[in-house]
Amino acid sequence: MINKKNSVLDRLKKDSFKKKEELKDSIESKEFEITVIENDFLSTNELLFNYDDIQDDEMKSDLIKYESLLNLVKSQYHSKAGEILLEANEKYASNKTGTFGIWLEHIKVGKKSAERLINRFRFLKTNCLSLEDQAYFESLPLSLTYEVSSPNANQDLVKAVLSKQIKTRKEYISLKEGLVSNKNSNQNLNNIEKLFNKLNSNISTLIENKIETSSLDSIKAKAVYNKIETLNNEIKSLLLDLDLYK
Repeated sequence: MINKKNSVLDRLKKDSFKKKEELKDSIESKEFEITVIENDFLSTNELLFNYDDIQDDEMKSDLIKYESLLNLVKSQYHSKAGEILLEANEKYASNKTGTFGIWLEHIKVGKKSAERLINRFRFLKTNCLSLEDQAYFESLPLSLTYEVSSPNANQDLVKAVLSKQIKTRKEYISLKEGLVSNKNSNQNLNNIEKLFNKLNSNISTLIENKIETSSLDSIKAKAVYNKIETLNNEIKSLLLDLDLYK
């Protein structure tokens, strides 16, 4: 006869042991995750840290040196990771089995991270041909190197980074947003010019047609036309001030 009490106790012991094993596996898996590669999304905000606020000269010098060394080590790691991922991507990403994507999950690298690492390595090899240029690129903040190596990066900003005019991601983003704002403003001004020219043309055509069909008093039409011309000249003057109408 089966002892139900012992059977229940045995089952509880097994469940408890199983949960402990699952917890252990979870902890071990987390310990071996790749943590050097950043998350898929980078914050647009950067922590403000000013070395000039440090009064201790030795501490200031040491921390600047340590940051430079850490950036170099991190950058070189990401460059090597990009090289490896590029080779793997070129070989197996297009085999249409989904294995490459599953493999990325296995090594704890997000698809967007892999894409950025690959783009970064390609950029380094294409745009930094001398050892000096490569060393400078590796010394830049990692987040900035991702920005300039993006396929959609503004080439003027890329040149500014490579010529050492832009040295932080914060500067890059600020200038990038300024370019977008100027582009939108120019587009709006162009739309205004098109609307003005279309309106002016329609009014002129309308008055000419009315005069030709004698359905409008010619003297009155001339007065109205002169007023419109005056307004046109004023609008043109305003547009010229905006360096739009030529």
